[in-house]
Amino acid sequence: MNKKVLEYCFWWPIKTLDTHEADTPPVMQIARNIYATLVSEHILGNPEGILAKSWIVSDQGKEWRFKLKENLRFDDGSLITPEIVLMSFKRILWLTREEGLVLNSLLPEIQKWKSMREDSRGICIENVNQLVFRFIKEPLGLFETISQPIYGIVHPKCFDRNGIWKEPFFSSASGQYSISVANDRYIQIKNRYVFRNVKNAPDEVRISWPYKEGDTVLSLLSERKVDLTVEHSFAIGKERFDEFLRQGIQIVEEPPLRMHFVHLNYKREPFSKKILREMFRDQFLNLISIDPEYLSAGSEVDPSFIPKGGIGYVKFNLLDNPINIEINFKKKIEILFYPFSSDFKIQKSIERIILNVIENLGLDANVVHYSERSKAFDRMRNDDFDLIVRGSGILVHNPFADLRMMFMSNLGAKIPDPSNKIKDLILQAEDEPCKHQREKLVIQINENIYEEAAIITFAHSSVLYLMNKNFDFSNYNLFADPIEFRAIGWKNKN
Repeated sequence: MNKKVLEYCFWWPIKTLDTHEADTPPVMQIARNIYATLVSEHILGNPEGILAKSWIVSDQGKEWRFKLKENLRFDDGSLITPEIVLMSFKRILWLTREEGLVLNSLLPEIQKWKSMREDSRGICIENVNQLVFRFIKEPLGLFETISQPIYGIVHPKCFDRNGIWKEPFFSSASGQYSISVANDRYIQIKNRYVFRNVKNAPDEVRISWPYKEGDTVLSLLSERKVDLTVEHSFAIGKERFDEFLRQGIQIVEEPPLRMHFVHLNYKREPFSKKILREMFRDQFLNLISIDPEYLSAGSEVDPSFIPKGGIGYVKFNLLDNPINIEINFKKKIEILFYPFSSDFKIQKSIERIILNVIENLGLDANVVHYSERSKAFDRMRNDDFDLIVRGSGILVHNPFADLRMMFMSNLGAKIPDPSNKIKDLILQAEDEPCKHQREKLVIQINENIYEEAAIITFAHSSVLYLMNKNFDFSNYNLFADPIEFRAIGWKNKN
């Protein structure tokens, strides 16, 4: 047991502990650690029962029976009963019943539910302590799906009869860690040592975020105010990267699963005009591909939404001389900027290029700078914007669950589809038995995203784990996100 508090800094503040919000990056950081899932793949990438003691698959892969561990408790001492596990799943299924999530697609009966308390053969408790799923077809990647933080098990006291979370910071931990302190600057969690740890896993973790003007996760790390943080590889220039290495900062890199893009709001003028989105795309990609300040990060400009090496990757060619037609649009367009890169030089270069293109197109902009992400994203989710820079991530070898979350759900990245064709392509790909044909369908999705130009991808990157202290990441599954702290350990106890 290591009594040292691990200081982990993330980009943005955590504003709720609701699992219904646990697909958003800030909430993921805490939900992953305080709410237990049925299974986890975070240690060495192997499926491991957390609340599940064992499982049996039958009926050609359509029936899954998870035998639940007995005598597990929440941090308040109350038992985690099979009925509570069932209710947690039914709550998320109910709240997302109109979403296109993978689990929902396998249990279509939920669309007819009148409440989350309806009896169901599709998901139920049998033989006292078995959670049973009866799907309409064999699922692909079920362990990945049910280990997502939104399916973490929560105490029923946290939500009302309709599944609505009672208070933002109301919680009762079922997972490895429980909350010991929560305020507007950090949340501290303490290891309950209920489930398996790697050697020297942290006893306590303080999850904080920059709150002073000018602070970033990287500046706080460099000043030795935190032990561990994360940043996208595209957001760190080569000079800064080399500087960290000279400072003795350890860097662990995950596979390149992230894409970064400009999002144009096609639902309102002026970007409702496809030709304008195309002109913006071509000019922006042309300028950023030759901008020395941006290229100092060492990132290749790549307009493919699917990262290189993934199923459906396409090499798109950049135009040397993109067309330019000035648009007669008198209203100022709303551009939302927030800190998306800890390297201000790279962020400023992207912002400068965007504003150059806007000026070239004869448009006038009202630029709003936010100190952190949440207010900008609230406006984005309400379509109260014209342009924002953001990103997402995808599993390159099995993208279908992520594509569902992106295009068929309001929980995920909310990637727009002006063509209204991508949902059908995703469904076709899921039902297609031939691997080669599935890849062709994902290529069509990728080409559609590029051609519609509501999403203009410009970079792919890895997440870098940067740390002052010596941590052992050798047991951690780098394809998993975010960190499950029981899967990393101190190299030295002191």
